[in-house]
Amino acid sequence: MEFPINIREAQVSDIEHICLIQESAQTSQDEITREILEERIRSHADTFLLASLDGQVIAYIFARTVKSSLNKWILESGNEKFISDRSIILEDLSVHPDFQKQGFGTLLLASLKEVIRQKNSSAIYLVCKDEWLTYFEMNGFMEQGIVEGERSSEVAFLMCWRNPFYQEEL
Repeated sequence: MEFPINIREAQVSDIEHICLIQESAQTSQDEITREILEERIRSHADTFLLASLDGQVIAYIFARTVKSSLNKWILESGNEKFISDRSIILEDLSVHPDFQKQGFGTLLLASLKEVIRQKNSSAIYLVCKDEWLTYFEMNGFMEQGIVEGERSSEVAFLMCWRNPFYQEEL
């Protein structure tokens, strides 16, 4: 059976659907405001991808370059030399609960990897909790170390997918 799935760059006009997915999926502890989401779409449309099924937006993935990311964990992890400025930080992957466990998140990750390949970025980094470790390993990410969370004793894993087609500029 084939699904009429479409992967495309997010547009500001998609904001209602993105907010609905974010609210229903509750994947992160920090709720991101509509204004922040709109700014992310405007500033990083090429790495803010949507998955739609039969015209309905069901999932999104958002990443940005290390240069534009203010992720505190990069600096605190001691990996600032390890993570090049040609890397991408995966900030959010969210699938509407009605469509979870059907491969849509994996499809979005594969699409982001293709964008990274085309942009000649060196790698995708992310921080994930223990319950997501196996999922990201299944999708080709390798554990790089443990990062202490900003809340109490929260511990997370720094994960990396290296672009096998990356060509360093001479």
